[in-house]
Amino acid sequence: MKETKEEIVRHVENQVAKKMSMKKGYRKKIKQIVEPKFRKLLYQVFSPKNMVSPHSQANSIFGYDEFGRDIEQGLRQYVSILKSRKVQIHTVIVLGSRVKSSWKPESDIDVTIVASNLPKEGRNFLSYRLRNLRRGILLSDRPLFMGIEPSGCCSPEEFLQKMERFDLQILDALLYGQIVYDDGFWSQAKLLYEKIAKKHGLETAPLKKIIAPV
Repeated sequence: MKETKEEIVRHVENQVAKKMSMKKGYRKKIKQIVEPKFRKLLYQVFSPKNMVSPHSQANSIFGYDEFGRDIEQGLRQYVSILKSRKVQIHTVIVLGSRVKSSWKPESDIDVTIVASNLPKEGRNFLSYRLRNLRRGILLSDRPLFMGIEPSGCCSPEEFLQKMERFDLQILDALLYGQIVYDDGFWSQAKLLYEKIAKKHGLETAPLKKIIAPV
């Protein structure tokens, strides 16, 4: 953990710069083109068409997808699907364009999930890859195929440890995230973050400005 306010800010800025560099890479651009087309195919072939209702006139807080489906309702259905897979969920947080008013109908739905029984991280390259595969299957949004993208998912203990290291995704969740499911963990996490921020003299507005592009 960085000791001074200035060091923490530089640490966060460096993470943002790295993240933005990755977003501009050709692989990311290819992904942004290919994934919506692949998702559309999966939805048309496999998804039950009545699982998520069309977007309502009242406007969901997360908008709608390219098929007109209500994202907020879809996320609640997604939580039910995870529970049916026996995932011990504590909190589901929506991040990215869907909470920063920069979404398009084909935009991904970025989420971070705090759960107790996610596959453990491996100690070598092969086991690490297998862990990622198991997590990907466990947390996928099939049969919805709405483009729900889980990342930075971890246990409550890991979440708090990352918070103390001022991990970018955790900060983004704390400062911008919108909760779609919580069993009480989130209020504890927010309280701890407030204590850490006060200890280091961190102000919310400047940090939000730094991480806004993410």
